[in-house]
Amino acid sequence: MKGGIGVIINPYSRQNRKNPEGVRKLGYIIGDRGSCEATRSLADVERVAREFLHKGVEILALSGGDGTNHVTISTFIKVYGDHPLPKIALMRGGTMNTIAKSFGIKGTTDTILFNIVEKYHTGEPFRTVRRPIMRIGDGKYGFLFGNGVVHNYLAEYYSTGRPSPWRAVTTLSRAVASATIDGDFSRRMFRTFRAKVWVDGEKWDPEEYFAVMAATIVDIGLGFKPFVKAAESLDRFGVIGVVTNALGVSLALPGMALARPLNPQKFLDAAAKRVVFETDEPLKYTVDGDIYETGTRLELRSGPVIELIIS
Repeated sequence: MKGGIGVIINPYSRQNRKNPEGVRKLGYIIGDRGSCEATRSLADVERVAREFLHKGVEILALSGGDGTNHVTISTFIKVYGDHPLPKIALMRGGTMNTIAKSFGIKGTTDTILFNIVEKYHTGEPFRTVRRPIMRIGDGKYGFLFGNGVVHNYLAEYYSTGRPSPWRAVTTLSRAVASATIDGDFSRRMFRTFRAKVWVDGEKWDPEEYFAVMAATIVDIGLGFKPFVKAAESLDRFGVIGVVTNALGVSLALPGMALARPLNPQKFLDAAAKRVVFETDEPLKYTVDGDIYETGTRLELRSGPVIELIIS
């Protein structure tokens, strides 16, 4: 007997708050062919994960933003333990949907779910992709990690209180323009941090960085594709250390948009299974767009391989 489709909706995501009728529509689409749950807390997500494990749900469909997806997947990995995860569908329920876009997932939330339900019950095969997900610290899992300027950029972006693709572009444009004149905005965003960084046991020489980024996806949003090495294997992730200044990053952006190799004098670039940070101060970082702060040591590891439904 089939285990069915499990849908998790974050009713607090910006898109779902703006369109409550769309949330109800997802319930109509799934009907009695699966389970549809609106989760309002982490405890809710864990409860639903245990229910889906018990039911043997075969497809986990998520309606929320990148942060919602990363928190939900992290919880499912914890609950499922050694049990294989279901196939996962990212239904583009957020503002940016960076991760879904990176995998080429297209369509609106309801059309994505309708397609899943139809294919599942007619037996038509799904088009899927298998990618690893990183383990960050003691139980967070995500596709995209960043600190330094990455954290600073997102903090500035969220501080407007009006997150949107247009706001993301204008925040980046402001930073680039400020970098050309060494302006206050650029200096604030591109301030360095000190850290010792080990990549698969080998210490990188610099101890001062503008950012260290890691990803299991190539496209990190706004059309930039610096993580060419992220696609090399299923047991490693791409890691980039930024040691150039604000102007150097700005000048490198066109090459990143074309997925060209990075200048090794300005960017350290590797494929890794494990990265360790040691810092003198608490480390601020992001995972799939969510902002965190930890102590003076942080470890990234290659995590489980997830099968994502593309169409």
